[in-house]
Amino acid sequence: MSHDKSANMFDRYPKIKKGSMIVAVKDGTNEKKADQLITNSYFATFLEKRPTYWEKLISLLYGKGRLKKYASIVEDIVDKFSFLFLAKDQILSHEMQLNVQKRFYVKYFAYTFVFMTKSFLDSLAVFINEIYQLSFNGGEIDLKKGKFINEIKNKNNELYSLLSMKHNFITKVVKYRDNLIHKHGLYVGAIPTVPEYLTDPKEVDLFILKEPHYIPNDPNLLFDDIYSGKKGEFIKLSSFVDDWIGESAQLFDIVLGNFTNYFYVSHVGKEYN
Repeated sequence: MSHDKSANMFDRYPKIKKGSMIVAVKDGTNEKKADQLITNSYFATFLEKRPTYWEKLISLLYGKGRLKKYASIVEDIVDKFSFLFLAKDQILSHEMQLNVQKRFYVKYFAYTFVFMTKSFLDSLAVFINEIYQLSFNGGEIDLKKGKFINEIKNKNNELYSLLSMKHNFITKVVKYRDNLIHKHGLYVGAIPTVPEYLTDPKEVDLFILKEPHYIPNDPNLLFDDIYSGKKGEFIKLSSFVDDWIGESAQLFDIVLGNFTNYFYVSHVGKEYN
């Protein structure tokens, strides 16, 4: 193969250009001017329409003013929110399979879902910390911590009030995440009641494989508690995931929507608050 032919071969591959998000395009094509922030994300197919504040958000982040330096943080927020949908799809896909290995995959993506939800909340906190210049560092940047939330109140009382309404959810996410990392983990699996008429071991296994997965409704109901006979409530994993995505979507809108209300774009393209 000659050097020229090799060069032509690599010309077939996309090259990276920076748009409103990093987009792979081929040389010679017109780069789309449309908003890529959502369309390049995994959750684009789940979104019926863009939020009402979206056009202004794009103008603030990708305009000529100083707020464009925060665009990468918002891209990170969109990515992590998208990962919640990705984890959900993986959970549902593996739940439908009829093999004994699926329990490992379902549990893995259930754990991943919890971790990514906490990571999503942390990205929102990072954005708030920087955009309102709260000056917190490291582990201090946390939507659960009173000192952080109270400082938001001093900067933007409306945002403080909206976030306070989500305190219970935020606390729950932190507890689930902490117990998965710092304690003995949570049960994720089927809770079958096998009918008495099923006596064939293969039929019993197949029945269990068809059962949905559950997770404790209380993050403090740990493996050790279950093994010691402690009773508690469980929730279908699919419902658990849907509930958390719904709560996360509201926080997504609260933080980014409030941001667009707090700042505005002047006729010369500069932002003010």
